[in-house]
Amino acid sequence: MASLIVHLLLVETCVLVVAGTNLLGNSDFESATLGTYWSKSGCSWAISTTEKRGGAQSVHITGRSASWAGLGYLISPPDVTSGKLYAFVGYIKLENLAAGFLYHDVFVKLRVETLDGSKSYTNIAIHPRLRPGSWQEVGGDFKLPENVKEIKIYIQIEESDVNYFFDDGSLVELVPDPNWRLKAESNIDLFRKATLNIIVRKVKGIKLKAFTIEVEQKKSEFGHGTAVKAKLWTNSSYAFYNDFVYNTLKPEWAVLANALKWKGMRWTENKLRFDDANATINDLLDNGLSVRGHNVFWGVEEWVPDWVRGITDPAEMLTKIKERISEVVTLTKGRIANWDVNNEALHDDFYERKTGNVDITMDMFREMFAKDQNTGLFLNDFAVFNKGVYTTALTNQAKSFVDNQVPIHGIGVQSHFPSTDVDMTQLKYRLDKVAEASPPIWVTEMSIRGTNNTAKALAMEDALTMYFSHEKVAGILIWGFWGPSIQWPDDTLTTDTIPIVLNEAGQKYVDLVNTAWRTNWTAKLKTYKNRRYFKGDYCIKVKKDGVTLKTINFSLLRNRKLKLKIKGTRKSRTGKGVI
Repeated sequence: MASLIVHLLLVETCVLVVAGTNLLGNSDFESATLGTYWSKSGCSWAISTTEKRGGAQSVHITGRSASWAGLGYLISPPDVTSGKLYAFVGYIKLENLAAGFLYHDVFVKLRVETLDGSKSYTNIAIHPRLRPGSWQEVGGDFKLPENVKEIKIYIQIEESDVNYFFDDGSLVELVPDPNWRLKAESNIDLFRKATLNIIVRKVKGIKLKAFTIEVEQKKSEFGHGTAVKAKLWTNSSYAFYNDFVYNTLKPEWAVLANALKWKGMRWTENKLRFDDANATINDLLDNGLSVRGHNVFWGVEEWVPDWVRGITDPAEMLTKIKERISEVVTLTKGRIANWDVNNEALHDDFYERKTGNVDITMDMFREMFAKDQNTGLFLNDFAVFNKGVYTTALTNQAKSFVDNQVPIHGIGVQSHFPSTDVDMTQLKYRLDKVAEASPPIWVTEMSIRGTNNTAKALAMEDALTMYFSHEKVAGILIWGFWGPSIQWPDDTLTTDTIPIVLNEAGQKYVDLVNTAWRTNWTAKLKTYKNRRYFKGDYCIKVKKDGVTLKTINFSLLRNRKLKLKIKGTRKSRTGKGVI
């Protein structure tokens, strides 16, 4: 029989980050004045030497007369150019809280004046629940419209009583890289593959002509998957839906779209609805899939159960939070790979308001971890990759969890693109920004809206390639696929017919995930050195004249070497048999 010797080799990699030219004058406020372009509106300012993030000083903003009052920066062509992309970054430190407030939302606003005199106002970034005591990065990216006359970037805090310090501002142009795809493919090879050297040795006299080797990737290290609807999954009338998932999409991960949410499980306080979710989880696990839990809590008040919204006593709310955690852990422990703990917590502050605890989401993570140390705990939010207004806010939130030693195992980013116009330059910038926080990134709810399936297929290929090529991204789950079963039918990857058939965008997804990004091949048995394989679990079969002699199962997560030694009796050396 064939024998196997395995050697492990480790490979280290590094990532280089390059910054652009700062377009802001006096960006660090080391001058004694605001300078030519920095401005203050409806407020007072002074240079501070006691508070500074970098250098020797910062600017101190006080006496604000309105929400819009504060620091701004005016800049116009040719320093900025219509139609181009830019990223603004600065650092703010709140000096105080307004009376009755536990925190404040900080907005980075963009005012654009065009040549015809019209003005528009948009949010570059929203930073929820900032508190005094530390410097916080603020900012985001944006694209200028045509015919720009002048722009103003400014800080807005709704409560005018709030004073703040500001330092280290920067504005850089984001220059599109025409070679981004080539670099992405190179990174896919670097981050998603490992080298497997198959070394064949044989006893003298044995001929390999009749031997073959089959290499089959059984599972990917990367998390490819889809959302599924539990109510359809357990309905025998929709067996075609399950079959399509297992036999066409062939995911290795799944997430239940609604059935595990608190409102879904306990529409009323005294009645648990878990049968559909329980049966679906069991079936998915029985078929070898890993399951994400979505979600334990949802910080947006609209999606909190009505009976929970009616609680007014903070102590009672804390009790209900702990009861919810105990229940989901008891019901799913050992079966759920990771949980979104407090979904979209940046977009509303329901639990902060109801408990009076500004760190309640951190405490939710700690309580979950105390009850189950083997399940990954995730933040999960939107307007991060598809829009950049919460990109830095999510990065800051994840960094604060790491800094406070809160058990966090991943950053979930939903990624619902509203059209097929997906800008790769902005997407790369936002990806790199979230990656600064350190935990792995999962694209948890990917969808692309559009009725032109050719355009959707191209956008799908671009976005998936960018995600798959990024070192920090560990998984991508599409947010459903069949129009009648998803919230936004124009996101569909299939026909609306029965049986379900892939459309052009869905076919592109399947081709990438199940073929292009997997390693499977069959060839004559010989030595194969320095071949690159997608990381994951493998089965290798050695055959002679179609008969399997040896099956080898192993995981390829780092560079490895397999030695196959073909031995046999004297009878086998004449070609009559092999053992």
